[in-house]
Amino acid sequence: MEFFTVSCLRRGKVSMDGSYLGENKSGETLRVFQCGAGLHDISLECRIGQRCREMTQRVMIAGTNAILPKELRFYCSL
Repeated sequence: MEFFTVSCLRRGKVSMDGSYLGENKSGETLRVFQCGAGLHDISLECRIGQRCREMTQRVMIAGTNAILPKELRFYCSL
């Protein structure tokens, strides 16, 4: 099992390979997500004003653990 977080200044909805996983934060703490090792499309959808913006990164996730998850950084306009 592999682990990753999705960091952004905003709260957003995280999807992996088209399947919704949940919010990227629980309160102010980043959530840690689990996945199988390999290449994945990770998306973050956040609300900017009245519009939603979805951003996607294709990443290789391998060699992680729950204590040191891979950190994926997304940049939303404030």
